[in-house]
Amino acid sequence: MATQINLNEITITELNKIIKDKTFSIKEIVSQYLEQIDFFDKGSKGLNSILEINPDAITIAEELDARNKNDPGLLYGIPILLKDNINTADNLHTSAGSLALADSSPVTDAEIVKILRKKGVVILGKTNMTEFANYMTKGMPNGYSSKGGIVKSPYILGESPAGSSTGSGSAVAANLCAAALGTDTSGSIISPGLKNGIVGYRPGRGALSIKGIIPVSFTLDMVGPMTRTVKDAIIIFNEISANKIYFTENTSLKGTVIGIDQSAIDNMSQEEKKKSNSVLDKLKKAGAILKRMPLKTIPNEKIENIKKYEFKYAMNQYLAELPPDYKIKNLKDIIEFNNLHKEKTLKYGQILLEDALYNTSGEMTESIYLDALKNIEPTKRYMENQLKDVNVCIVFKDHPIIQYTGLPAITIPCGLYNDGTPFGINLIAQTDEELLNTAYAIEQIAGRRVKPKFIGY
Repeated sequence: MATQINLNEITITELNKIIKDKTFSIKEIVSQYLEQIDFFDKGSKGLNSILEINPDAITIAEELDARNKNDPGLLYGIPILLKDNINTADNLHTSAGSLALADSSPVTDAEIVKILRKKGVVILGKTNMTEFANYMTKGMPNGYSSKGGIVKSPYILGESPAGSSTGSGSAVAANLCAAALGTDTSGSIISPGLKNGIVGYRPGRGALSIKGIIPVSFTLDMVGPMTRTVKDAIIIFNEISANKIYFTENTSLKGTVIGIDQSAIDNMSQEEKKKSNSVLDKLKKAGAILKRMPLKTIPNEKIENIKKYEFKYAMNQYLAELPPDYKIKNLKDIIEFNNLHKEKTLKYGQILLEDALYNTSGEMTESIYLDALKNIEPTKRYMENQLKDVNVCIVFKDHPIIQYTGLPAITIPCGLYNDGTPFGINLIAQTDEELLNTAYAIEQIAGRRVKPKFIGY
């Protein structure tokens, strides 16, 4: 049996064939990913994208090899990283990057993790993230946590890889895993998807379970795959969702109607406009019908008001499900722990945690919260009306209306900016099926993922 495999840019389909044919053992694949993590992620010049390695990864791989059938499932033996706010009931911890929860060991897996284990996935470890999914304080850099430090960009040293699923995005871009899972409350999959030159997929609201995930908002939170190709995102979604989509590898865009968020183009730099128009030209030449359309903007405070009101209740509910003898039992305990260890925990403060608990700003009332909620459905109906005559709409960057209405969204890498950082587009649609099938076709025609060269490392 061979001992080396080129894991750079390898797809889940390719790995699945290797495992099925037993060209390489799962143990060999996992071992090589661990070697790449050790080389590229650790040390003073490493990416710091991974918070913990699963100490049982090799053992799990050996067990999977021992029962490898002739026709294993698509995710059997596939090494996947999880964002550190996704529960695993094993020898990994789940902390959301917080030192207050550094030794937290949930008693049950998150619902999606239960499914992944049944499919034979190797959970490789947990990725670093912006602490508490960037709902801790103001001014905290994307990708920083008190437990893990700062995540670095695999493209340019010092460039922000965006957040809060920062480690997941950086690790996928750097080929340190086959894929990763991230979570998104207000752009935390979409933004690092764009900034890391990968496919970041936020499914439509309710498509995947968020039970067992350290929360920010039970209204806005979502979990989704972060991959290097659209097809890999589709495979993961179909394997872990109860509502599988019909997928066809149809690359024709002839007659496909693609909406274009004109306001996004109007506010672009000259370089962004040039690159965006290049993508649009390719789609048009492929037979797509482009339809310029303005997208409704919503006040960002509506999303912020939902988060501010729900965070305390969601967090307290989550903590109540940890083992009864665990020291942190509610949000107040987290705040007090941080105050007791402030040199390590409060480099940037915890103003959002305190405001969620005590309403220190005095700005949050139930009526304000209910007002933010009641506008979701009218805004969703507006978007459904806007999207009814298009297959997908390109919004280019993250747009708050995605999280507010729960629309599915996906990023497609389309090359690099002149400074060497990734350029990509963001698509939205009414349904996951429409989004994913059209995104696959667009990727084949206009997508261009450029592997990072680890500039500065």
